[in-house]
Amino acid sequence: MKKLGLLILVSVFGVSAWAADAQEALNFYKKELSSFPVKTSRDNRAYALSLADGLNTWVLQHEKDSAVPTARLLQARLLAKAQENGAAFVTLLQLRYMFPQVDVASLKSILEESLNGLDKNVRQTAQELFTKGASAKATELPQQEAESLYALSKLSGKNFYPAATQAFERFFVRYPNYAGNNEAELWYGDLHRLNGNYLAAIAQYKKADALYPNSPYKAASLRLIGDIYADNLKDTDAALNAYTTVLRLYPKSSELGIVYKHMAILDENNKQYDSALINYDKAIELLGDATSVHDAYRGKADVYLKTKQYEQAYTVLHQAAALPNLPKAQALQSLQEAANIARKRLKDDVKYTQSLEKAILLAPGEQETAPLMYELANAYEKQGKTAQAQELYKKLILQFPTGKYASGAQSRLDRLNK
Repeated sequence: MKKLGLLILVSVFGVSAWAADAQEALNFYKKELSSFPVKTSRDNRAYALSLADGLNTWVLQHEKDSAVPTARLLQARLLAKAQENGAAFVTLLQLRYMFPQVDVASLKSILEESLNGLDKNVRQTAQELFTKGASAKATELPQQEAESLYALSKLSGKNFYPAATQAFERFFVRYPNYAGNNEAELWYGDLHRLNGNYLAAIAQYKKADALYPNSPYKAASLRLIGDIYADNLKDTDAALNAYTTVLRLYPKSSELGIVYKHMAILDENNKQYDSALINYDKAIELLGDATSVHDAYRGKADVYLKTKQYEQAYTVLHQAAALPNLPKAQALQSLQEAANIARKRLKDDVKYTQSLEKAILLAPGEQETAPLMYELANAYEKQGKTAQAQELYKKLILQFPTGKYASGAQSRLDRLNK
């Protein structure tokens, strides 16, 4: 009994000593950062990077310590001092996802510093991913970190890529048995592809297929390999081999619609128009998502245009615009293209005005309809529909009085009223 009591006492003191050591180490990093010079030399930047690496080791050693968020923020600040802005942002983004309780306002200054000097589009994407944070369903740390990896897979550029790959590798080391690793492997492939490392992406997708025998994403792995061969490496034979393997091995997969659409694109690019139309029709039949099926409709219309079947192209574009749940911008685009076909190819005033009328009804009172209203009023005027033209010019002026089309509409209206 005395021995047991002694062991317990030693154990408690051991844990207390360990905790004290952890806090003492963290205080060391805090002190070093607080005394860091404002203007850093090359040596100071190297030292900052060394400290950041040391903090990373501290986090790995004390993953369950409540001070981990503090350590991660210190690490981000040191990485910024080292002018490793991409790594600083990756650290901040993971902090945001893994510890949603952290005050976002406290991160903003270092966030701005980490994104300084980046291309506008890259910067905007990074800010959006940071703002989003982990979903409400991610309640455990591995889930939250996995969602941060998905966000990282959307980042491109040499600033982010090395740090993002390290984040993936660390995750797989720490959570080798995480249930979502089969999907995370695909995200890792996406990261490689987005950053132009196509062979690494293919290897990653192959790994996702080979190492997870029960994965529901095996068909997706093969389809993604086909996409890289088709879009990035321009190897049609290898792409078709990957796509047809999906069709053969996974005849009930949800990937089939996308596969047929991408095969149709390959056919269209190779001027195999009959085959392209067949594959677009299969894609349209199988795709349930409005965005994806809209692309298939537009591809089909494009084939009809290339083969001078203008009536069919016009009809298909109207079918595309009428799809349920379709984003307004895509519907407007299809109707505008249909109007152009009606005017330039079919020479059909009725179809031309019908397309513009439908487009305007999609977004009444919104700025993107102003040029369509002006165009339609012009068409009415040329067709001798003076009253309709006058009414539409008035409506355009009232709705968009300061827009660039208002003055032109007023000039035309004044001429019609003479």
